[in-house]
Amino acid sequence: MKKLFVCLLAGALLTGASLTAEAAKQIAFGKGKTSASVSGKVKGSDDMDYTLRASAGQTMTVDLKASKGAAYFNVLAPGSTGEAMFIGSNDGNHFKAELPSDGDYTIRVYLMGGAKDSDKPVTYTLKVGIPASGKSSAATASSSSSNVKTAEKNCLAAVAKKVGVNSSQLSVSFSSEAESGIGIDIKVPDATDPWYCLTDKKGKVEDVRFKGSEGNL
Repeated sequence: MKKLFVCLLAGALLTGASLTAEAAKQIAFGKGKTSASVSGKVKGSDDMDYTLRASAGQTMTVDLKASKGAAYFNVLAPGSTGEAMFIGSNDGNHFKAELPSDGDYTIRVYLMGGAKDSDKPVTYTLKVGIPASGKSSAATASSSSSNVKTAEKNCLAAVAKKVGVNSSQLSVSFSSEAESGIGIDIKVPDATDPWYCLTDKKGKVEDVRFKGSEGNL
């Protein structure tokens, strides 16, 4: 009887967890559309997840507008166990990047600071797009690509100087453009986590830091 009670209690707890957990919501574009907007509310330490299926090489944009400034979003690549390829609390509420792989990308909306501590709902609107490529945007894309390449080159040199190795031993794992500039993840030999480099929109290095703990250097 005792064993049966424990099993029933465990089942009740699991059921309660599944009822309170917010399932990720799928974002789908309408026929002929290249973007979609969704609105919602988030409060306290709750997160709201949205997923969007996309392909490697496509450019995705995400913009967030909220009733309070302490609402942010992260972008998680397919297969992520929590690590984000874009962190809104660091990089702002605009994301634009060429996607590295096929699969479901997760956009996670969350609160920080006083908005999180107040436990009051914050309303927001999230706009997600994958612009169609075309000749009209070729000049802009070319300029953007040139700036990203400059940023990658400068970041490789900056990280190499920081860790004391030749830049040829390093490689770029991810690049993204945001309101704050261009963010670059750099792989360093024997480091368990990448280094992060932030440049302005023209590729001038502004910040270099290790993304993991110092014990993993």
